[in-house]
Amino acid sequence: MTTNHHAHTRFSDGIGEPLDYVREAVQQGVSAYTFSDHAPIPLAAAGCMLMEDLADYSSVIAGLQREYAGRIQLYKSLEVDYIPGVMNVNSPHIRAAGLDFTVGAVHYVDYLPDGTPWSFQRPEPVFAEGIRTIFGGDARRMVERYYGLVREMVATHPPDIVAHLDRIKKRNVGEAYWSEREPWYERAVEETLEAIQGAGCILEVNTRGLYLGEWEDTYPSGWIVERALRRGIRLQVNSDAHRPEHITGGFAKTYAALQQIGAGEVWIYGSHGFRPIPLPEWD
Repeated sequence: MTTNHHAHTRFSDGIGEPLDYVREAVQQGVSAYTFSDHAPIPLAAAGCMLMEDLADYSSVIAGLQREYAGRIQLYKSLEVDYIPGVMNVNSPHIRAAGLDFTVGAVHYVDYLPDGTPWSFQRPEPVFAEGIRTIFGGDARRMVERYYGLVREMVATHPPDIVAHLDRIKKRNVGEAYWSEREPWYERAVEETLEAIQGAGCILEVNTRGLYLGEWEDTYPSGWIVERALRRGIRLQVNSDAHRPEHITGGFAKTYAALQQIGAGEVWIYGSHGFRPIPLPEWD
């Protein structure tokens, strides 16, 4: 069995209709597929679903579940941002959405001087501007704040799955701002893995950086995945697809890497909840 439990459509920042993704998932031999568009955020934030579209999102997925019954298992989720005092997986509109499970993430790290929530995924010069104005030009403070928010998320409002743990590195190409080999960075990661372990969350191994050419590694990096495995943290491989053709992008390389570090299983979702399956062979 091969699954993808993290993907987006035109309901948030993806390209294409949900039907396009289902057709492609069937074509690519995926046995279970989950829609997890960015959940509505009660702030002015680009890329997330509009609150008024949430009911239509549910209706479209329900229709596809009926149409494709017996051909592919389809599930409904949302990628839910953790923003202190604003939203989390237990926010009323998330709980009312009737999700099969939740995917949790931190994309916004505090606020720019004008009150705009600052996303570390924004390209330059916005990325550097956030570090300068919010963190006094100290990238380490920014990174430690990010991991602190992830720990806060899993301790107070744990999602079922923690998405792309070290996505904070997206704009750190060539280690322009910090090195993953620095002791303070390794400490921040270890403390966060300990929190994820304690909360019992599944850790996503996200292949998006591989197939987009952002990195030659997953989110999180291989050394983080290996440490998670040693801790007994459950792992799951997802593509975070924003286009139908990316549904299984990077899977072959990622499954091979997991095999090399001794992972024997990944966790998938089904009618009886999450369960482990042997590591799939994917060509």
